[in-house]
Amino acid sequence: MIDIQQLKMQFDSQVVLAGLDLTVQPGEIIGLVGANGAGKSTLINLMLGRLTPTQGQIRILGEQPNEKRHLNQVGAMTQGDVPLARLKVIEELALVRSYYQTPLATEMLLTLANLMEHAQKLVSQLSGGQLRRLSFALAMAGNPQLLFLDEPTVGMDVGSRQQFWQQIDDLKQQGKTIILTSHYLEEIEQIATRILILKAGQFQYDGDFATLQRQFKDAQVSFTTTEPLDSFTQWSAVTSASQDGAKVILQVSDSDQVLAQLVPLLLTKVHDIRIQASSLADIYRDIMGE
Repeated sequence: MIDIQQLKMQFDSQVVLAGLDLTVQPGEIIGLVGANGAGKSTLINLMLGRLTPTQGQIRILGEQPNEKRHLNQVGAMTQGDVPLARLKVIEELALVRSYYQTPLATEMLLTLANLMEHAQKLVSQLSGGQLRRLSFALAMAGNPQLLFLDEPTVGMDVGSRQQFWQQIDDLKQQGKTIILTSHYLEEIEQIATRILILKAGQFQYDGDFATLQRQFKDAQVSFTTTEPLDSFTQWSAVTSASQDGAKVILQVSDSDQVLAQLVPLLLTKVHDIRIQASSLADIYRDIMGE
């Protein structure tokens, strides 16, 4: 689906991407994570053929990114999307649908974007969240097999965000290939089958979230006990501890080590052990040094 080899992108003296290699298989949902300015949008625009790389090769569906033969199979919702303000929503959809040989029905696109009741409105009358939903409908107009979503839920309220990610999960079940970025890392954690963490122009991690969690063993361990808090704060993997009555909460750097130390105390001095593994946001902050 996507094949990138030794990709380098440089603006004047600033190297944004430094020799990236990436292969994406059909059906993968790629969560691209990185700080502002890390190169996420640049990478997406390179894959869309909107930028020319300084060095390296990109193949999308076996062709150059700007090859017209595969454009019917690619959809994109980017941060710079600006729908035509003077058109009605339904007119904008009709215009974009006309670019494709086998577009999705207008009614399906309106339903997908939850814009049915706004179909006759001018685009200029839509709210920021509604504009993003319209951009999603436009990206889906050609029923693409490969979909790029760059910060798709910016401006959406909580309900719209939840509905949007349910639709993405439906596309995932249909076997669509999706490359997405989002500052809502909990959403990427839930939807992505593969996570790419971009820092200093390189991928610092490439794999699934479960494997990433196993590599970063930081966790919160809680349990009830009659033992004093000092009995646990001396353990080398405990970074901080608190106690509320009989409940103890430990922040630990190695949950496996702490669990091994707790097991001999289980059912005698320690009860109801619970382990909360690090979230993607926790791990991201660790990798980024925040």
